[in-house]
Amino acid sequence: MSLNNTRKKILVTNDDGIDGEGLNVLVESLSAVADVYVLAPDSNCSAVSSKITMGRRMQFKRFSERSFSCSGMPADCVICALTSPLFGVHFDAVFSGINSGPNMGTDVIYSGTCAAARQAVLMGVPGIAVSLESCYLDYAREGFNFKPLADFCAKNLDRFISLCTGEVFVSLNATSADEYKEAVFASACVRDYGDRVLIDAESDSVFSGLCTSDGISVSGRSDSDYNIARSGKIAVSLIYAEPVLKQVSENIPFAF
Repeated sequence: MSLNNTRKKILVTNDDGIDGEGLNVLVESLSAVADVYVLAPDSNCSAVSSKITMGRRMQFKRFSERSFSCSGMPADCVICALTSPLFGVHFDAVFSGINSGPNMGTDVIYSGTCAAARQAVLMGVPGIAVSLESCYLDYAREGFNFKPLADFCAKNLDRFISLCTGEVFVSLNATSADEYKEAVFASACVRDYGDRVLIDAESDSVFSGLCTSDGISVSGRSDSDYNIARSGKIAVSLIYAEPVLKQVSENIPFAF
């Protein structure tokens, strides 16, 4: 069966892995309005940020003509889909998600979901990261209704593509709900994860460490992604793909 060439070509990836429920629901919704291709990690790659695979081969597994898993990271999936003959098409956009958990504020630094959208923009393709917080809040492992957010993505496909100006990727965050009635442009919250590392001695010279959390605390403006999502709306954030450097106006006398 030939593809409809008037439909946009969309790559979908994630960091939860090829079996992620959010990915499958997003694919289903986007398939109603676009030709969808999937290249996602073969296992969970949460919090890998923009890590890429260097110096070793990656493995791919075909599930269908337009669906593969990859042994690499989320950013690897984007690079491979856009530069290899795996699919052989020009993509109009890359969607990453739907992630099982939020990617708000400082989460973006660590998020593999956001890294895939960022990588797309760095390569000249619009990138949209989509994340859903459980109805039980924080980082609960259940309580996700992905369908309303997935349908929102499909209905606004062209709008999200137009927002990616070549400088930014789009990040969507929402708290799981049966429906959404409003989407709002958001500022970024600051999330303090309360990290601490417990150290145990395995021997006189070998130690092991376990990173734990005392609980997440959140700060930010009233229009932050956190506050908007918690109010039942969809938070839309535009995030620069390239690092933004602070300009220094004064002449600093360095010693040599």
